[in-house]
Amino acid sequence: MENYELVLLLDSSVKEADREKFLSDFESKFKDYIVQKDNIWLKNLVYPIKGNLANDKAYLYSYYLNIETSDVKLIWQEFLYNKLILKYDVFRRNKNEINFEFEKLQKDLQVIIDSREEKKLWQKISFFSDLKYSKYINRKSVVMLKKYITRFGNIKPRKYTNNSLSTQKKLRREIIRARNFGLIEFIK
Repeated sequence: MENYELVLLLDSSVKEADREKFLSDFESKFKDYIVQKDNIWLKNLVYPIKGNLANDKAYLYSYYLNIETSDVKLIWQEFLYNKLILKYDVFRRNKNEINFEFEKLQKDLQVIIDSREEKKLWQKISFFSDLKYSKYINRKSVVMLKKYITRFGNIKPRKYTNNSLSTQKKLRREIIRARNFGLIEFIK
């Protein structure tokens, strides 16, 4: 059994009853595999999904799964031709990664940001290089991920972040995942 995370972006224009029916059907079909569910609810996306300007809001759901690698194909087939889903993806997770809830993570990060000193001009950002904060490298920690992006939308290099190579790779991966789901913009 492997650990995976399933992320769903559901269309906000669909009726709530249809959305609830779809989610309950999915949860009943895969109830043995679901470890934890995180309802992020309605999110304003930074860019419209699928080129439709009306799709600038979406319901975001995250499921933590403990499933065999061969059974992941069943999940892909479940969502293949569904009009309700704007975007979905399944990510493999390490055993030591923590299952964060979106709202709780945002509150924790805001407390940490408020307690830290103000950033001085030319001071390097070294939040994730600290071992006690490295656990917060996650696509849901949007507040901190934005600090690692330049004003032109590029990911800041290690030279300016003081991160180790492995931390910088994790950070880059999570920024790309957050961009793919519309939580962070590609270009400012």
